[in-house]
Amino acid sequence: MFTKLVKLDRRDFLELIFTITITEFIYPHKLLGFIKPNLLKKGDYLQGIYGISLDNYPELLPIWGSIRIKIENTLMFYPQVIIVHVPKEEYGVEFIAVCERCPHEGYPVKDLDPDLHLFECSGHGTLFDVTGRYVWGPASRDLERLNLEYDGDKTIYLEVALYPLNMLNEEREFAYLRQNFPNPCSDKTKIVFGTSKPANVDIFLVDFKGNVVQKIFSGLCTEKINEIILDVSNFTSGSYILKMNVDGKHFFTKKLIVEH
Repeated sequence: MFTKLVKLDRRDFLELIFTITITEFIYPHKLLGFIKPNLLKKGDYLQGIYGISLDNYPELLPIWGSIRIKIENTLMFYPQVIIVHVPKEEYGVEFIAVCERCPHEGYPVKDLDPDLHLFECSGHGTLFDVTGRYVWGPASRDLERLNLEYDGDKTIYLEVALYPLNMLNEEREFAYLRQNFPNPCSDKTKIVFGTSKPANVDIFLVDFKGNVVQKIFSGLCTEKINEIILDVSNFTSGSYILKMNVDGKHFFTKKLIVEH
């Protein structure tokens, strides 16, 4: 039984930091959108319920259609989740959600094999079926499966344990750096970030050799929502890293792709 949170300090900000990023399942994992959670409490945990509309994400409409979801700022060891549309007559459900972290040594699984409908660990080749069940290899354990419900019409509801309630106090500091949008980008892209309390923030764009290409922001961050429009029209096509430091400590990195 879920219980609505009657009062939760910084609720609006928590919705921001636990917003999920949805991308295409196959490379280059084009950014499709963002979804804020409906925050609930379940036992000792803050729970997030994410309503994923099939109208907004038609990638899930065909059988074997799929999307990738990134759930940041949680205590999950690996915050990437895969949702796949499966034939109900074979699996008893229409959608399945699994964590893409292999339980053997933590490597992510590769894209779902289009013919065999198996996941393969990118590190040691362990195979899992689409439900996350172990098939073969050194892992010998299943992929973690997440709860979801389908209303039979237009919406999938994904359930995620976000954070222990006893750690959500006013002294706890949170920050976020959202994936730039659009991504890949060719002209301009929007970067959104924020902190729960005033903090010194530095955001850099670096190349894959670690060279700083541009300092995007440096100074005292006092707002919970900050937006920067970055002009990438003169950047060389390729992959870059957005790096965010808060009070001198590394917090987040995001992969930014430029395509001309």
